[in-house]
Amino acid sequence: MKHRFLYKFLTINCLIFAHFTILNAQDDVLSLISQDMNHFESVATITKQNEHYQPYIISVFKGKELEDLGVSNLKEALQLVPGVDMATDNFNNQTPIFRGSNPQAYGQTKLFIDDVLVNNVFFDSYSEYLGMPIEMIKRIEVTRGPGSKTNGVNAYAGSINIITYAEDFKDFESNDKVVFKYGSYDYRMAGFIKKFQADNFDATIDFYYQEDNKELYAGPDGFSQGVLSLPPLYDNTGLSQTGYAPVWMRDYSLGVTLKYYDFTLKGRMLDHTQGSAYGINLSLPQDSDRLKSPNGYLELGYDKTINDFEIEIKAGMKYDAFDSKAKLGPNGEVFFDFYTYSTDDTLTASEKQTLIETPITFSNGIYGEHLARQRTLYQSSYLKYNGFEDHIITTGYRVFQEKTVKMTSKLSNWSTGDAALVDYTETFPFFDKNAKRTTYIFSLQDEFQYSENLSFIYGFNYEETSYKDAGFEPRISMVYQRNYNNIYKAIYSRAHRNPSWQEMFTKNNNARRGSTDLDPEKVDAFELAYVRKFTSDSYLQTNLFYLMNQDQIFNSSTNPVYKNVLDTDLYGVEFEYAGHILSSDKL
Repeated sequence: MKHRFLYKFLTINCLIFAHFTILNAQDDVLSLISQDMNHFESVATITKQNEHYQPYIISVFKGKELEDLGVSNLKEALQLVPGVDMATDNFNNQTPIFRGSNPQAYGQTKLFIDDVLVNNVFFDSYSEYLGMPIEMIKRIEVTRGPGSKTNGVNAYAGSINIITYAEDFKDFESNDKVVFKYGSYDYRMAGFIKKFQADNFDATIDFYYQEDNKELYAGPDGFSQGVLSLPPLYDNTGLSQTGYAPVWMRDYSLGVTLKYYDFTLKGRMLDHTQGSAYGINLSLPQDSDRLKSPNGYLELGYDKTINDFEIEIKAGMKYDAFDSKAKLGPNGEVFFDFYTYSTDDTLTASEKQTLIETPITFSNGIYGEHLARQRTLYQSSYLKYNGFEDHIITTGYRVFQEKTVKMTSKLSNWSTGDAALVDYTETFPFFDKNAKRTTYIFSLQDEFQYSENLSFIYGFNYEETSYKDAGFEPRISMVYQRNYNNIYKAIYSRAHRNPSWQEMFTKNNNARRGSTDLDPEKVDAFELAYVRKFTSDSYLQTNLFYLMNQDQIFNSSTNPVYKNVLDTDLYGVEFEYAGHILSSDKL
């Protein structure tokens, strides 16, 4: 009843609305800036050419400049952003860490491609996109801080928006291109971008294929630290391996954008396969062991301006999966019959203890195949109204449903130690095959031009889910433009991160175990920024931040169940400079 009422409420309220403030001018230079921003807001994607006047802490990189710098992919570009580090895990599942946020929480940042959210459902990460070649990217917009989104998406620590060459409008045309690259570790890449135009119809297709044969030397694996050992009953530390971790990758990606009058169709398919890196159970895997992380989406959009109103309606479907085939444990591993221990409810405590004390030897190792496919359906409607003097109102809703559509779980025989795979999908699943979550988000925002120099944006998201609700999350931002050269910003925002499906629905795993009782991670953020512009393309940006994090989610090797375990405060300062030494360079 609560959700049905909220859905009706959101549908009715989607007839109010939104805006993006235009800074008024006090001299000719400021007037030009205002005209530029007006132009930028009228196109499908904001170029952020004048990002310093936006009510965010933002860094913008142009793809062509990054190419000239020798940057090869998205991951390398993000490492240029102040306050951004890169973390990884035993899967080699990499994620950018903004301002020291929880490195185990992949979904603290969100990745958008042409304004389409692409984070996968299983980890809530986007590691599969970090290798996207820079030649396929026209521009990267990185916004730090939780206040970066109020359109139904919660970016806990920040957001990244990739703008592809599908963006094409007056003064910013995109051209066809063909790309070939090669490099170390037998890296090979080929791709192209092709555009078609006819009357009111535009089409853009991009495609790339890349692969390498990379491996990295790894010291003693996790078995040296007692993983899957139960001393004094049995000790597998002697089975620890030293060697090369397979971190090779292979990608195919096809993107299509079609525009016809006020309608837009966006689609992308990425087939990403990588080596099993440092092992699912921290045992060094075989060279051929792999993890597949396919990701694809199809979104239909309608954007129409009628007098003082702008209507934006989107509906889409996203598909992603966790698909692993690997050797999970080394030859000779000793462990008890974990399957019988976990599934036989008739066992007494003494019988379970006997099982533990009667281990099984897996002479040829333990193997596993695990698959969890997820489908996300979503729909959003937003309206902007700029008929009020000095105000632009935006309101709307976003509804999405995440669901597991297929799950398989195959392992070596737990009862006999035989390496041949047994189908445990029904009796011993690694994941909840019925996992499903529905989320409703209502948003309201006002952009208020108080004077020629001072503007405000304030609003909120309100979210309910079929598990734990995030509730009401406000945001307010002030931009004071003293003159062309000096800009000041102050921001307060609250946001959250819902638990990922790995954290909620993983089962029968000694290394990680999910819990549906988790609360969302929450953060209150206070930010101050000063931008000193020296010329049109040289500046110094300084910002201070204080982050109050609550209910952060962790697990450990001694306690594999994910829990809300701590609150943390983070504070710091970031500096960013762009400019010239000579007229022909850029620093």
